[in-house]
Amino acid sequence: ENILNSSRSTDFLTPKSMISRTFRNAVLDLAATHPFARPLINSGRLSVPSIYDGSPLNSEDALPDAPRQTRPGAPCPDAQIDGGYLLDHLDGFTLLAINSSDLPAVAGCTMLDLPASPDLDARYLGRARQAVYLVRPDQHIAARWSGFDAAAIDTALDRAQGKVTSCP
Repeated sequence: ENILNSSRSTDFLTPKSMISRTFRNAVLDLAATHPFARPLINSGRLSVPSIYDGSPLNSEDALPDAPRQTRPGAPCPDAQIDGGYLLDHLDGFTLLAINSSDLPAVAGCTMLDLPASPDLDARYLGRARQAVYLVRPDQHIAARWSGFDAAAIDTALDRAQGKVTSCP
């Protein structure tokens, strides 16, 4: 992924064809006055975390109606929450519950219980009404469910810590 992003960045900064140069110049011109064009500027995105699809540390996705960007193996996207930003509240293994209530504590996990909000809904719920996510210390999603399931959470935590060797 880093090589692909590096190649795209290099091609944007030093176009190899006339059409690439025309595209780059148009994007740069538009970006000065039109916000929609600013994300098209490729100045090097090597800081974007990799997505670990198929990693043995991931559990099977038990929330298929949630956004693909927050599937197991994906990095957690930040979201504005009451009191700051989501990523600032993740600590070690975190059990993130959205629009769920009164969840019991889970040994080895920090609990973060949040009400639904526009940012969280867009990034973490999608069409789901509520969700529970297991987030690894590197802020990648290990597993997600539509509700609290103690046995599934324990198994996912073991898998994310490398204690379970079979893939989902």
